[in-house]
Amino acid sequence: MGILVGGIGISGTSAFAAEVEPASFNSSFLQGQARGMDLSRYTEGNPTLAGTYHADVYVNGRWQGRHELLFTAAEGEVEAHTCYTLGRLERYGVDTSTLLDAESVGDDECRSLEAWMKGAYARFDSSVLRLDLNIPQANLRRAARGYVDPRFWDPGITAGRIGYNFNAFRSQSQMTDSPPGLQFGERWQASNTALLSLNTGLNIGAWQFRHDSSLRWQDGESQWQGIATYARRPLPGWQSELTLGEAYTEGNLFDSVGFRGARLASDDRMLPDSLRGYAPEVRGVAESNALVEVRQRGQLIHQTTVSAGPFVIDDLYPTGYGGDLDVTVTEADGRQRHFTVPYASVAQMLRPGHRRYSLTVGEVRESQLEASPWLVQGIYQQGLTNRLTGYAGTTLSDGYGALLGGVALGTPVGAFSLDMTQAQTRFDRQANRSGQSYRLGYSRLISETRTNITVAAYRYSTAGYLGLRDAVRVRDHEQRGGSLDALARQRSELQLTLNQSLPDAFGALYFTGAWRDYWGPEGATENYQLGYNNRYGSLNYGVSVLRTRSELGRDDTQYALSLSLPISSGAGAVSLTGALAYRGDDYENSRVGFSGSAGEAGRLTYNASLTDSAGRAASGELAGQYRGDSATLRGAYSRSRSHQQTSLGASGTLVAHSGGVTLTPQRGETLVIVEAPEASGAQVGAGSGTRIDRYGYGVMPYATPYRLNSVTLDPQGMPNHVELKSSRQQVAPYAGAIARLRFETVTGRALLIHARRPEGAPLTFGTPVYDEAGQPVAVVGQGSRIYLRTEQEAGVLRVDEGEPCSLRYRLDPTAGSDLGYTHLEASCEP
Repeated sequence: MGILVGGIGISGTSAFAAEVEPASFNSSFLQGQARGMDLSRYTEGNPTLAGTYHADVYVNGRWQGRHELLFTAAEGEVEAHTCYTLGRLERYGVDTSTLLDAESVGDDECRSLEAWMKGAYARFDSSVLRLDLNIPQANLRRAARGYVDPRFWDPGITAGRIGYNFNAFRSQSQMTDSPPGLQFGERWQASNTALLSLNTGLNIGAWQFRHDSSLRWQDGESQWQGIATYARRPLPGWQSELTLGEAYTEGNLFDSVGFRGARLASDDRMLPDSLRGYAPEVRGVAESNALVEVRQRGQLIHQTTVSAGPFVIDDLYPTGYGGDLDVTVTEADGRQRHFTVPYASVAQMLRPGHRRYSLTVGEVRESQLEASPWLVQGIYQQGLTNRLTGYAGTTLSDGYGALLGGVALGTPVGAFSLDMTQAQTRFDRQANRSGQSYRLGYSRLISETRTNITVAAYRYSTAGYLGLRDAVRVRDHEQRGGSLDALARQRSELQLTLNQSLPDAFGALYFTGAWRDYWGPEGATENYQLGYNNRYGSLNYGVSVLRTRSELGRDDTQYALSLSLPISSGAGAVSLTGALAYRGDDYENSRVGFSGSAGEAGRLTYNASLTDSAGRAASGELAGQYRGDSATLRGAYSRSRSHQQTSLGASGTLVAHSGGVTLTPQRGETLVIVEAPEASGAQVGAGSGTRIDRYGYGVMPYATPYRLNSVTLDPQGMPNHVELKSSRQQVAPYAGAIARLRFETVTGRALLIHARRPEGAPLTFGTPVYDEAGQPVAVVGQGSRIYLRTEQEAGVLRVDEGEPCSLRYRLDPTAGSDLGYTHLEASCEP
């Protein structure tokens, strides 16, 4: 503990610790018996008491870890100081070769910071246990902005986890051809569906074992689907990650494909923020409480229930860096709509000297294939100059080979990438095919016009070109007696995503589009969406146009208007909502309703609406979601004269560790277990919605890998007999790790002791107070009062002022206090 005036203690001599004239501390400003007390101990800054401190160390504002610091004071000195060895400075990022006479001193030599470096100084804040070292840049090892030393990356603990997302649906539709005489319940046809998605894992040291799967029920029949099973291990020394098992190749150069084998790939997440070079958002509009399913390469990767109106899905689990997403929206009355979300990478620019690579060895994993051909794929990218990046790659498989080469170029008008892939496919019963695929990519943010072209790509493939997935499908099809011309193969493709902010208060435009045509069977697909969002006063509104065209030439154009008007704010905010939709020239539907939140931190969200649809009966809808301490619960109900639908859902994560099983209402890949004994009820992080449970554990479910994550505990809600020694710590976990932080707590009764000397004189303000073991536990406060927390029913405290004295206390174990502390009167005896 330290004595605080203004909350900051200073360690070292500097401008911050310059001597202050005694007159600067005028005790006349104090009240009562504190007037006239001796304040000479504060004439050299705010003194730090001698002792051992566990503190966060920062160098020029950059965290260097939590360390044990020993502060000592020479005889007669009030201020305690800490010193620094060469090894300690090395750990803090100091280039010791630049220090004064560093070569002539021993490793055990311990000096003040100023004695090592001119212009350096230290500042210790004992109120938050933080040591700030200010060191000239010339004495530091160079590091990029956002750099976190790999020595501080935390591989985590041995623990298991299960992330789950469960949805159950019951849909009932009235039979139009029902024979007369049936009872009410017999005129309805019911369908029941449920899906349980699981992301399970076990971490042992730096190894992480994963299995992603789903279990689907459909009217009494069940189907288990394994999506991926693999083990992975981050390799910080190589800035890479090793994956063994079933996973997906990256899709930034070649198309992403499922494999079973091994992959070694660089991991850009290990790079500092300033050196790091995309899963897309899924946007759409639901006409009712609808079921939204997202598939990639034919596999169901996400399913959720959305309320009527615009929706956004932005929490997809990554399954590679490419592969279009097929989205199915199933309305409450059973109608389905399909659309595709383009998923393509931006231009492949890298910084000079930076490289990116991937090597995959195994076999192709595709559910439609009867056999699994072998696979070898490698890619390499190298930043050559500030504006030029070169890249190359190769894919080899049974009867297939492809070679890719390309460049990415930064120009004043944007970043371009241009590459060509030469592929050859060998067949047994038909002519071999070879061809080329050319791809042009573009990305730019035009600051002057606030135009953000997120993805723009054009690709053309000759008739003989086959990608790996097409090649293995065609070869497999040939083994069954089929021919190449029976399968559609992509000829050309254009993708564009554009966001345009308009000047002043004129809102924003967005556009997404994809156009494809094919070799083989005739046909082309189109998907365009144009939208505009703005607000008028408190009214938020948006208009959009969605146009699709299928391979069969069927056109569909939808127009939508959405409105939202907040009518209250704060924790129980409520908004009125409305929507209007047309399909072509015909009225489609309209909706009016309200949405809001309630409870602590808006844990409960809800919405209700009435919908009118052309050619269908009007319907009413009600939905809600509650984020509890252990799980997130969802429910929805809709009803009209011809149909009704009920859905229930739950999601969250279970984490098993040495202290037991801890639940969290959110799902995340990189987790932090927070241990705080006896601190049940304390909130973990700001807005996380998780609290320390009755066993003393909580989970922060969304840590950023290889970055410093500040983990805080809010003591509000804790029992009165528990106090946190610190409320904030930092950790930089491996990707996928389950890190663990322990917050020390002090349990016992809080005491407020009004202490005086036997003659009635008050104790000196700011005097340190020690326990029987000689550890500092408090300081004398205003009015000669001492605050401390203790588990002991009786004890002796020593007050170390000019004339040391001791005071004895004894508690009544049956006495309590509504104030949260026990008030005592005590005499400090010599």
